Amino acid sequence: MGDVSPDDLRRTMSRLVSGVSVITARSGRHDVAATVSSLVSVSLEPPVVLFTVHRDGRLRDAVEVGASWAVSILGSDGGAAARWLSDPGRPLLDQLTRIPNHPGEHSGAAILDVATAWLEARTLWVVEAGTHDVVGGEVVATGVRAQNQGAILHGYGRMESWDG
Repeated sequence: MGDVSPDDLRRTMSRLVSGVSVITARSGRHDVAATVSSLVSVSLEPPVVLFTVHRDGRLRDAVEVGASWAVSILGSDGGAAARWLSDPGRPLLDQLTRIPNHPGEHSGAAILDVATAWLEARTLWVVEAGTHDVVGGEVVATGVRAQNQGAILHGYGRMESWDG
């Protein structure tokens, strides 16, 4: 087995350009959120998606098995929200007060108004994977906002707007 350092893997994987989404959940009376580039559609029947979350992240405790959450797939105007919600120094409380959003009908979790599409899900399983956990969820609702276009892409260590 080779010796691959975290820096080696980070440098290599930074070349994989991926879309940026925001995962949100309710934690007690508060919204918690995280920017991710690891959202994956796993199955269409039944509808299942997965994402990874840092084991020590604020979102992790809110996505236990059975918990509900939402995903906002960001449009090209979502860069400021993505950057703010990826900042580890942001306050625990009121993370979403500066970002227009509304609660999902099925999850109660925030759906960002800058999303080009969204989904709501319920956690089916969580698997430990090093510093992160992989969270798999059954999709219970989806939607598309045709007025929002483009995407936020992550690659080469930075997030960029893509107008499509």
